[in-house]
Amino acid sequence: MKQFRKAALAAALALGAQASAFASIIITEPGVDGFNIETLAFNGSSYDITQLTFDFSGTTTVDASNIVIDGSPLSITAPAGGTATFFGSGAVFGFNFTGFNTFDTFKFKWDPDSAISGSYGATGLDFIGATVTAVTTGGTYTGTFAKVGNTPDVSAVLSPVPEAESFALALAGLAVVGGVASRRSRKA
Repeated sequence: MKQFRKAALAAALALGAQASAFASIIITEPGVDGFNIETLAFNGSSYDITQLTFDFSGTTTVDASNIVIDGSPLSITAPAGGTATFFGSGAVFGFNFTGFNTFDTFKFKWDPDSAISGSYGATGLDFIGATVTAVTTGGTYTGTFAKVGNTPDVSAVLSPVPEAESFALALAGLAVVGGVASRRSRKA
């Protein structure tokens, strides 16, 4: 019985540690205003965001290519008390941050094009399927842009990427619980 309690406690701690990491990092893209899109990121996590990366290589536009950024954003509004530095180009780009704390927001305006046309006039719906990755002081979060209801808007809610150590500890705890249960059933 003592071993069962230890195993159950180990599994609960592993799963509890993973559950406490859940929080909200939300990236929104308002819909049909092509040529000048403003993307907003909200840090609802309890960690500082140090980097956001946008990956549009898996998207498909109306002209059968993918969204790209050619050049740099038209404007950047850094988080309060921090900085935002743009990096990358094409279908994969992002920002490095200092001071992107809990409840801060970050915005950037840009003119997304397609890989085929520099005057494409993308809308938020072209973002569907793109992934966003946030590196935070508490781990990595990731999410995929999806349509918001019946609107032309899209958003990505980022969730923590589980660490291998957490899975290993949880699986070990469950294996011990299963072994104890199996042994008990054989004795009965």
